[in-house]
Amino acid sequence: MAPPRKAGEPVRPEATVSRTYRAAIRIGEDYVTLEETIVLPLDASDEEVAKAVDLGWRIYQAQRTAIEAQTASIREAQPAPPAPTIRDPDAPASDRQRHYIAALQEDLAWTNEQLASYAQEHHVDLVTMTKGQASAFIDSLKKIAEERQAYAAAARSAPADDGAVPARPSDTAPAQEKQIAALRRLAQQKGFDLDAEIRQRFEITIEELTSGQASALLREWQRPVQRTVGE
Repeated sequence: MAPPRKAGEPVRPEATVSRTYRAAIRIGEDYVTLEETIVLPLDASDEEVAKAVDLGWRIYQAQRTAIEAQTASIREAQPAPPAPTIRDPDAPASDRQRHYIAALQEDLAWTNEQLASYAQEHHVDLVTMTKGQASAFIDSLKKIAEERQAYAAAARSAPADDGAVPARPSDTAPAQEKQIAALRRLAQQKGFDLDAEIRQRFEITIEELTSGQASALLREWQRPVQRTVGE
């Protein structure tokens, strides 16, 4: 027990240790950052530490659920964009489209073999593809590039390690069996090779897939397809 404070003696702040967890959630073209900080005194007991971690975890889950509900509501309120018109969709892919594909390949740091493999999985012949096929192919490559940017932004917002209580973010936990099962069903419906998609997008095996990565892939594959003109 600390000794009683003498009259006129300034109050010294209690020494504490803290651990902060930050998560970046993408909504459209913007990012919303959630932040939770657990603060404990230096002499906290194991029981107090466990309670603080459990409380922080429950707050994180509640906020994540609220953000996902708000995101779904915003997306539902958005009017459906008009279908783009591609001039001569059956004509051979333009040089501009081919240059754009090459630029996206460079951004993704893919080899020619990786690009050809991805094109084959999506039933696209890079030599004889039409303008319509090139436009859809560009759209799929852009989505992969955007996902990588989102994960890079999340990594930059990773929690600072202050040496205190370890966080338990679900996004970095291994993917759940029900997520893998759902991905396999969707991949089968779309004619995708799930293992190849995961290697192309995240450069990992399906056994290394995290819950956050699985959720992002599920949201994308369950989203209605919107094509953009890549001319």
